Amino acid sequence: MKIEIKSKDGLGMLAAFAEKVGGTLENGRVKVPEEFGIGFIQGYSFDERLRMMILNYELRQDFAISRRNQPTNMLIFNFQHIIKPSNSQTGFKFQPSVQIATQGLNVELFVPKNTIQNSISLSIDADYLRELIGSRIDHPLVNNILENKQPLLFEEFVFAPLLKVVDVIVTNNVPIPLQDFYYRLKTQELICQLLIELISRNDKKVYGLNIADIKMLYQVKERLLQDLEKAPSIAELSRFSGMSETKLKRLYNQVFGKSIFQYFQNFRMHEAARLLREERLSVSEVGYQLGFSNLGHFTKVFEEVIGVRPKRYSKSVNEVLMVPQK
Repeated sequence: MKIEIKSKDGLGMLAAFAEKVGGTLENGRVKVPEEFGIGFIQGYSFDERLRMMILNYELRQDFAISRRNQPTNMLIFNFQHIIKPSNSQTGFKFQPSVQIATQGLNVELFVPKNTIQNSISLSIDADYLRELIGSRIDHPLVNNILENKQPLLFEEFVFAPLLKVVDVIVTNNVPIPLQDFYYRLKTQELICQLLIELISRNDKKVYGLNIADIKMLYQVKERLLQDLEKAPSIAELSRFSGMSETKLKRLYNQVFGKSIFQYFQNFRMHEAARLLREERLSVSEVGYQLGFSNLGHFTKVFEEVIGVRPKRYSKSVNEVLMVPQK
């Protein structure tokens, strides 16, 4: 059995989801019944210009969402793998990231069964966002997003300031009368933190995308990260994608904000940090596991990406874990 939902907006989707799974929609929240899975979906529609959905669940059935008649001027900010899983969930090893999609690129969603969803999705009217910012930002990429005149997609790794905001959103127990006011401010804070990161990109020109190219770029990304010990060559990825090397490098850099090799190294070092932090492996074990024969080189790359040497990172994590809990 597959759960299929067709809706033109977020809160309509919540009501349809509740009806499909036999749940109850109360204060914008639907708890997933045990026979269908675990977790919840929470939605806030502050007005027609700004909405937020919190998705923290795992379903035992396929889940398909089709959104129709979406307002054409809406921008979508989708923060993925960003909510800490409950004790009953496992496999939280994806790097937190956020996708920014302009018009027409976020109308279909299919989630296979047993897939953990821990994300926050924001939709905001582009004109309203420009109104909030208050003045034109002299940055080609951000201006192209705000103009919202061509299909674009960008992805960023999620960094510490954003993770702190997300943790507050998910864990704070806000009184119901103040929830709309509180979460409206938090959605604006998330978007502001993201724009701060995007401004650091040096894109001089952006190219419109089609769905086929986007799907292929994500297949290339998956192929790139299959084996963190060694990156495939650009020539191999070009043959795999059916794109010329020039086009592949240009579009990959535009969507993910880094060259293919930079992205590989960045992801690799964040995985190294996770292994040090969560698996409690030694620095040498992590370095060798990720394909580094020279631990000095591993240390240098780790410090360039994470900001500290791996031994210092591991020590600081251990010191935090040893602090008694009140």
